[in-house]
Amino acid sequence: MEREECFDLLKSWCDGLISYQIHNKGDSRFDGGFFCPACKMIHGRSQDAVYPLMCVADFTGEEKYRKAAEAVFDWGINMVCDDGSFYNDAQSEWNGITVFGVISLCEALNHHGHLLDLETKKYWEQRMKAGARWIARTITVGYKTNINYHASAAAALALAGKYEDRAEYLVQAKELADYCENHLLENGLFYGEGQPAEGVTKRGCRPVDIGYNVEESIPSLVLYARTVGDLRLIKKLKEILKKQLVFMLPDGAWDNSFGSRNYKWTYWGSRTSDGCQSAYGIWGEEEPVFHEAAVRNVMLYKKCSVNGLLYGGPDYEIHGEEPCIHHTFCHAKALASMIDSGQWSSQEKELPSQHAPSLLYFPEIDVWKISIGDFLGTVTGYDFNYMKGGHASGGTLTMLWHKTAGPVIMSSMTDYWLKEPHNMQLSLKKTQHCSLTPGIEMQSSQKKYSSCYDYDSHITAQELEDGVRIAVNLELKDAEHNSADKPVYGSLVYSFSDDEVIIDGEIQLSQESKCVQPMFILPIIGKHKLGIQRVHDSWELPRDRGKIKIGISDLEENADPTPIFFLAGGFEAWRFAVKADKNGKFHVAIQVEETGV
Repeated sequence: MEREECFDLLKSWCDGLISYQIHNKGDSRFDGGFFCPACKMIHGRSQDAVYPLMCVADFTGEEKYRKAAEAVFDWGINMVCDDGSFYNDAQSEWNGITVFGVISLCEALNHHGHLLDLETKKYWEQRMKAGARWIARTITVGYKTNINYHASAAAALALAGKYEDRAEYLVQAKELADYCENHLLENGLFYGEGQPAEGVTKRGCRPVDIGYNVEESIPSLVLYARTVGDLRLIKKLKEILKKQLVFMLPDGAWDNSFGSRNYKWTYWGSRTSDGCQSAYGIWGEEEPVFHEAAVRNVMLYKKCSVNGLLYGGPDYEIHGEEPCIHHTFCHAKALASMIDSGQWSSQEKELPSQHAPSLLYFPEIDVWKISIGDFLGTVTGYDFNYMKGGHASGGTLTMLWHKTAGPVIMSSMTDYWLKEPHNMQLSLKKTQHCSLTPGIEMQSSQKKYSSCYDYDSHITAQELEDGVRIAVNLELKDAEHNSADKPVYGSLVYSFSDDEVIIDGEIQLSQESKCVQPMFILPIIGKHKLGIQRVHDSWELPRDRGKIKIGISDLEENADPTPIFFLAGGFEAWRFAVKADKNGKFHVAIQVEETGV
């Protein structure tokens, strides 16, 4: 990808934003705002778009982008409080997002402020300065919130401190950055995305979310370090960036299938953060693998963009879901940063996930990463409890990816509900909206019990001569992680080899149970329009360059798979419900057959 191609995507996004900008209502509550086609509202953070709009205005010389930036800035007064902070939305009192508004204004003023007349520039500066004063008064090391806000506040105060020549801001920014640095782990993870931020679970896990790490927190720390010229921290952050790349899939997606806040995860990143480009897309030939990662992620953005808006996942548009405009104006900021501050690389590099060891373990998130042949997988027992119905645990195979087929299994939140109502969306196709999390499930008259809710599972992993074997002993729990009245136990064994992934399971059936007998639920990613067909003793799902084959024991006893879709992740899939035999056992084999281009 050339720099011009990246800019073309940014420009198309800005055109998309402008197409949804409200004009000529004669009402300052509406004029200048962006109407969101998914949420049927104007998002309170729309003002963040001033930076990408001004970037495109500067590089094209077209007045419409500057006018759009000024109009959305004017609309932003609707979210500005008398203490200088900005509300997240008209119905949301959360104002920690002031950090993002201040960063966007500072970046717009620093790089493109020369496009504004003096009166307008002064108006923008006043709002930025008021927001910075609120951040300085409010977001300290002791401020109780997720750590992405401490990292972003460090960047905001560093930028404002430099812009206003206020040394006290730089002192506080360093305090926040030092606090964040203490949450960087040797294996590349950054913890604090949850409360308590210092909490450690009984499995030894900490609050970690890959989506927020790669798209917001680490980019903010990089921005802080570059702004103040902290070369020591820059060096350390570059090591973190390198290690984080094991979570990037070869197609530029991020594996956040287990993250503490993966209710906002989507295949290319996270719904309301900015994007990885402002951390990875700025180094050029100095770190060509970083540039490669940034570009591959941009290419994935491009595949998920239609008519100038970034959709919330690969299958949103084909499934008839609307794009939330929040994705576009947030991620446009990261592209603007890459255009303004980035250096380009001419080298093509492989990502770490393309030559990863066969088995990697991350104890702080109780996650195993598997790389065998053309398969990549993730198995997790992560037990940091951020929210009910959040990430999967219990030895769940939350991610399976194949070089030919692409995404095969992609779990996210286990049960969909609006944890952040203004930052998530709903599907009108309720009958098909269903979790993509695999696992053993049973249903009572009152509750669902599932292996993915089990925080007490026992997981062992072995490297073998011909692959990797992961064995899980588990119990079916409810969403509050409690046992059934008559506890039900089971096991799962995942066998990864070059040619296939085999899942063998056993359920200890109870004659006394008042629940529906357990089944193994297996959602396999596949576009509905491509169909699915039974061929002899397996099911086949076509792909562009091949097909996925799902072999199931006692195939005749199992119902046909059903089409489903899930907003978190953004995929259509086929849901297999696999019955156990009379001995409580089941067997599934997943293969990928390449058929050529």
